[in-house]
Amino acid sequence: MPPFWIPLIWLLIAGGLLSLELAQPSFDGLMVAALAALLLSLLTALTPLPLLVQILLFLVLTVVGTVWLSRWSARRNPRPGQERQREDLAEVISAIPPGGAGRVRWHGQSWAASSLDLDQAIRNGDQVLVVGRDGTQLQVIARFRP
Repeated sequence: MPPFWIPLIWLLIAGGLLSLELAQPSFDGLMVAALAALLLSLLTALTPLPLLVQILLFLVLTVVGTVWLSRWSARRNPRPGQERQREDLAEVISAIPPGGAGRVRWHGQSWAASSLDLDQAIRNGDQVLVVGRDGTQLQVIARFRP
C-alpha cells in the first residue's frame, strides 16, 4: 500500500490548478493539467509508482490532453476564412462579359453583379467569388477553374 500523503499531494496540485483556471479561464492547458493531476491522485492511491514515473506520466497526460483539445477545438470551430469563403460563392444565372454586368444567385436570391475581371467572360452556371458590394450590386471575380 502506497503512503497516503502522495495521492493527497496530487489532489492538492489538481485543486491549485483548478483554482488558477477559475481565476483566469483563458488557458485550457491548466484544466487538462488539473485533470491529469486528479488521475494521478487516483493512480497513486491504488498502486505505488516511483516519483519519476509520476512526473513523466503527469507531463505526458498534460501534453497529450492539450494537443487533443486544441485539435478538437480546431475541427469544431473552423477558421473564419474557410467558412467565409464558402459563404461568398455565387452561381452565375446570366453571363457576365469581361468588366461587364450580369446576374448571380447568392444566398438563394438573384443579385445584379459586375465582374472585376477585365479579361475573362463568366458563363452561365459558373461559380464566382463575391468580393464586395456596391449598393445592391455585387462585385464578383471568376473562381479559379482547374
